[in-house]
Amino acid sequence: MNYLNTTVNWEEFFIQEALELEEKMKNFDHSSLDKPKLLIALESNILKWTSYETWFCAETGCCSFKSSISEQEISHLIVSAKDSVDIYSNHGIWDEQLIPLMTWNDHIYVLGLHYPTKLMALKNHVFILTPPHILQLFSKNIFDQPELETEVESDSKTYSILEGLDFNISAPSISFGKQDKGESERTAIWEFISERHEEFSFEAKKHFSAFMVLRIENSKTKVFKMDSDLEKDGINSLIFEYNLNDENPFKKVYQTGSSESFSLTQLGIGVNNFKYACITALKRGDTVVGFLVGFKAANLSEKDTTLLEDLAKESA
Repeated sequence: MNYLNTTVNWEEFFIQEALELEEKMKNFDHSSLDKPKLLIALESNILKWTSYETWFCAETGCCSFKSSISEQEISHLIVSAKDSVDIYSNHGIWDEQLIPLMTWNDHIYVLGLHYPTKLMALKNHVFILTPPHILQLFSKNIFDQPELETEVESDSKTYSILEGLDFNISAPSISFGKQDKGESERTAIWEFISERHEEFSFEAKKHFSAFMVLRIENSKTKVFKMDSDLEKDGINSLIFEYNLNDENPFKKVYQTGSSESFSLTQLGIGVNNFKYACITALKRGDTVVGFLVGFKAANLSEKDTTLLEDLAKESA
């Protein structure tokens, strides 16, 4: 997901709809105005959901929740959503427009009508754009109902239902399959990189002086592969270990998913005579699992970044 574009304002794109809403709101009763403008526009059919959905997903790269899911299907997900609200209650951000669906593979999946900046404080989250009527179905069962004893669904049943929801994917797909399947997929990317390492190194060194692949393990970066020249130089791999919970350049790329260029001074390391590094996120679906890093003695260019991003896409 492109977090740089999550602050996009629908009113700046759907100008006519925004103007129409402003005009019609003059005649709305006070109780009808006690909602976000976006929700009012969608519920009043001033702004079409399909238009908003297509635009938002294209801007941010997130996926969207299927509109045609039934209330019966949603009922199987209520328990996990209620549990998630309780588990993450200390964040104080949940309401009818922002609902935590479940935790899976150390990520919290969140349903919402738009991406609020306050969600950035929640680590390892995956945002799913969700239609108003779906949010309403969840909301009335989570926030509007007294606590009742509910038969807890088994994990396998819940995830089986999720697999059948058929998310409308505008970004790389989110897998809610069994965890061993997810682990297999994550393993596959590293096997692929190992097999293609020499080829990737050759391509990268058409622009860079050195090339390296980092893997994320336990929220830390670790060297997975170096090009042969770096290996011969006996570079200490430990200097590339960064904690992604701390403030550092890798955390920025990890959070935004966007490539960044840094001086080695910013990274706090020295590698041969290199002065600059370009860091590109290596993703599996929406999840950043590692980084491709290119080093240069001279200034970096846009072509350098594009090369690494192409290699990252090929790896995914």
